[in-house]
Amino acid sequence: MGHGGRRDARVGEQLRAFAHWLERSRRSPLYVALLHGAAEDFAAGGVVARAFEGIAVPPGSVPALRLTAALHYLVLRGEAPELARFFPSAGGGEAPVRAWPVAAATLRERLQDVRGRLRRGVQTNEPGRSAGLYGGLLWISERLGGPLRLLEIGASAGLNLLCERFAYVVRGESLGSVRSPVRFEEPWRGRPVREPRAAARRLQVCARAGCDPRPIDVRAPGARELLLSYVWPDEPDRLARLGAALALARREPPAVERGRASAWLRRALAEPRAGLSVVLQSVVWQYLPERERASVTAAIERAGARRPLAWLTFEPGADAAERFELAVRTWPGGERTLLARCGEHGPPIEWLGR
Repeated sequence: MGHGGRRDARVGEQLRAFAHWLERSRRSPLYVALLHGAAEDFAAGGVVARAFEGIAVPPGSVPALRLTAALHYLVLRGEAPELARFFPSAGGGEAPVRAWPVAAATLRERLQDVRGRLRRGVQTNEPGRSAGLYGGLLWISERLGGPLRLLEIGASAGLNLLCERFAYVVRGESLGSVRSPVRFEEPWRGRPVREPRAAARRLQVCARAGCDPRPIDVRAPGARELLLSYVWPDEPDRLARLGAALALARREPPAVERGRASAWLRRALAEPRAGLSVVLQSVVWQYLPERERASVTAAIERAGARRPLAWLTFEPGADAAERFELAVRTWPGGERTLLARCGEHGPPIEWLGR
């Protein structure tokens, strides 16, 4: 939203564009209905415009996800019972077409709570992306050796730092931690390495740590609802997978430090530690200012000039609306390899050139 109470028309356009994208993808009928209603309300200067007033929405910040997560959080906390009737994640089953007027009333009643969530931004911690990241670690371990020291930027609650502790059934074979509550059934098309089962047996993670501007402690009150609120309420498989990942993480929470990615990386990569350092990230780049991106890149490249290193990324590709890319840069040399194309939440993972 612009300064001095002016409406930033881009917010309304982004709300509508996200609704159209969901519609084309045949995803979340509830959010399609809510976002079309929100876009019209914003254009008319209604409660959605008031909600975003004075809140910075820089490029890449996805206001649609901020708004829907704020509403979903109220529903999951039991604080919006009328709206919950439309949310399958809360047992609701009413037709989405009637949801917007109820959502608008909820926004008017809880405007300050919603504005607090809009300021927070988006902190999706999607464990589905681990189906790609895990294969990337197999590729790195096979080519550069191990054990691996994982360093995740934009880690949120750090769930993807646990990727080798999840179970993956690939061509009928179990990889990872076979008894894990987080389980993927045939998430891959192709394979990241010639012999995935042998590579999985060799893979070792000797340390793991992450950083985030606002880390989420998985054991804190409300953390479960906060993380679930970023998942679309009519996608039960994603909700169940995230719930299982949270249960696993609570037993041994990943260490996620509060801080700026570039400063944290400079410290972490300067420390003499055992293992091959692997910097990893999933859907982080769009939320970083250009200057911070350059600082992150410089920190990694400086470290790569001193010792072997890998930088594993799960980010939107050129056709970001359709496919994401799993890629890795490795040092010495800093060569970039495109490993796979993926869905925005992970599977199917289509491995390239294997």
